[in-house]
Amino acid sequence: MEIVAVLLLGFLGGAVTLFGGLIYMFLDINKRLLQFITIATTGAIFSVVLLGALPVSLKLAGAGYTALSFMLGGLVFMITGTLFPHTYGAEKYEDRLYSLLRTGSLVISGMVLYNIPAGLLIGSGFAYSPSLGLSVLIAIVLENITRGVAVSPPLTGISTGKPRMMLIMLMAGIPAVAGSALAFTVLAGAIPVIIGSGLAFSAGAMFFICTDQLVAMMKTFNRPHDIAAAIFFGVVIGVLILGI
Repeated sequence: MEIVAVLLLGFLGGAVTLFGGLIYMFLDINKRLLQFITIATTGAIFSVVLLGALPVSLKLAGAGYTALSFMLGGLVFMITGTLFPHTYGAEKYEDRLYSLLRTGSLVISGMVLYNIPAGLLIGSGFAYSPSLGLSVLIAIVLENITRGVAVSPPLTGISTGKPRMMLIMLMAGIPAVAGSALAFTVLAGAIPVIIGSGLAFSAGAMFFICTDQLVAMMKTFNRPHDIAAAIFFGVVIGVLILGI
């Protein structure tokens, strides 16, 4: 697959946050439903990572390299998330002891922090095969659409109007492009163990970020069974995506 196509698809994976912003502008979505869908789309990413990316990595690189690379990916973004304060937009940001400006900057930081590993996973998926790359892309697109709805309220408050909010969301595609470019450039045409290790690293990074987001969202949920049902439903969706 050509790198230009991968970069465009990587940008799409991040920039669809804009579509979520448009949904927020024109539709009144129940908050509980939004939380359920957001957790479900996170479950879909878990499914694609655990049932799609990691089995490929095991086949190409073996258990040792896969486990090590997966841990390194998670560790890198655990450290990054610690160094750069952020929020994923689904938490009760209105209850935090931040000004609206501070909250908005944390949301933007969270968007960047999420879309870099998303881009890495898209790029490494396409470096292996178009089918795996497409599965990863679909799952990330679904998650980023719901993210766009969740982050719209604080972004509207800091951006002096909806047009600027839309621009910020569109620019979310840039870190995804950066991640896609890095992963695809390094892995495309590499030996199998390198492709497998890179895929596991990207999977670990994405898995950690999604887990971090999920834990933050769970703190706002008063119905534990809803969380379990949403993750279960999302995993099923992820299996269907892998079958495309």
